[in-house]
Amino acid sequence: RRKLPTVVIVGRPNVGKSALFNRLSGRQAALVADIPGVTRDRLYAEVTSEALDFVLVDTGGLFSESDFKNDLNPEVLRGKMTRQVGTALEEAVALVFVVDGQQGVTQSDTEIAKWLRHNHSDKEIILSVNKCESTSIGDALSTDFWRLGFGEPHAVSAISATGIYELMESVQKALEEGKRAGKRASGASASEDEREYTRIAFVGRPNVGKSSMVNNILRADRMIVNDASGTTTNSVDSYITIGERDYCFVDTAGLRKLASVQGSNDVIERLSVKQSLRSIRESDVAVLLLDAAMGPTKQDFRIAEECQKHGCACVIAVNKWDIFPENEYEDMLDYKEALTESMRNISWAKVVFTSALENSSRKKVIRAVESCLAEYQKRLPTALLNQIVQEATAWNSPPCSGTKAGKIYYCTQASVRPPSFVFFVNHPEVFDDQYTKYMENQLRKAANFEGTPLRIYWRGKGG
Repeated sequence: RRKLPTVVIVGRPNVGKSALFNRLSGRQAALVADIPGVTRDRLYAEVTSEALDFVLVDTGGLFSESDFKNDLNPEVLRGKMTRQVGTALEEAVALVFVVDGQQGVTQSDTEIAKWLRHNHSDKEIILSVNKCESTSIGDALSTDFWRLGFGEPHAVSAISATGIYELMESVQKALEEGKRAGKRASGASASEDEREYTRIAFVGRPNVGKSSMVNNILRADRMIVNDASGTTTNSVDSYITIGERDYCFVDTAGLRKLASVQGSNDVIERLSVKQSLRSIRESDVAVLLLDAAMGPTKQDFRIAEECQKHGCACVIAVNKWDIFPENEYEDMLDYKEALTESMRNISWAKVVFTSALENSSRKKVIRAVESCLAEYQKRLPTALLNQIVQEATAWNSPPCSGTKAGKIYYCTQASVRPPSFVFFVNHPEVFDDQYTKYMENQLRKAANFEGTPLRIYWRGKGG
């Protein structure tokens, strides 16, 4: 993607940073709930405007109290969140410091203001007083914030959009001043062409090592990793170029059983699950991580069904394989055979054995993804395709129904991503699921297609 100047949103927990991020970016990328600590990892969104385009970054709360789930080791998690904010600030040209107008100036606001002046005085800092639902109320609420020392406070409402235009103007002015001062985003020129990114979603049950695996591939502590499940809430995009391909790796929240999520009072988890399912729908390849010790579960099967339903390629990564140090190649083959038998809905998926903490796993996953992408985009010549179909029908004739005998005239590949085939026949209704599966198996046997779903459609000769 283009390297653009970066604007980072900072502030204490629960002042509306994520709601403001969604409002300014024009997309619902960040989870928003009236609970402190929802955002933990950094979220990025490119903002296009009439003046300067820029990258907006949402961050977790600074100096937060231990207001997380009891099983998330709050003190450790808080420290990791603060480091995530610090990393974002190093990239920034300008900051939007968000405070809560309805609560007034708090001790935390004063401490954060002092910390920003001490550590980031070289950056343009814009003070945004959020939760000011009208202009008249906003002026009254924002008056007290002058004493923080960042100039005129901007009274805004992320929910109703009050004051957003004026805030955006101030952001643009800060970017112009940063540009004149010679501050740029790190990396390539801003005039660099837009790139097409291949989206890879890392999905699975909670605590199977998704965030650790993404960090391993990125070779950076991009995601917060904690021993307890439920650490990742938002689906987080990370961009990287490997070889000649540009990737967007998406770390997702763990997916528990739907009944458990629906019956839970945890608003964050319900929102997280929706984002994770959307990430599967939007991905080119889904990397489904399993816990090697637990093996495939019913929930893994359901997640695999989502991958199959939405037509993305799939890699099954049997993670934490290092807990079996004595396992030989034959053990892998036996495990893979049992796995394929229990995950019949995606028996076509490519299987790799990994440990998120080992460097060798990075190559394994990337190679598997590249292999799946090649099959996902494969197009067969029509002549070869019809030769495969002729041989398949010679071994197993099309089905019959009463006096109707099925006949295939010809076949063509309609599209890729995933490969989709249209069979022109005399009676589409007689070609049942069993014969569809048989034809899919014959296509795979002749042309591989490992790691990608196939779509088969039966059409009458008249269309």
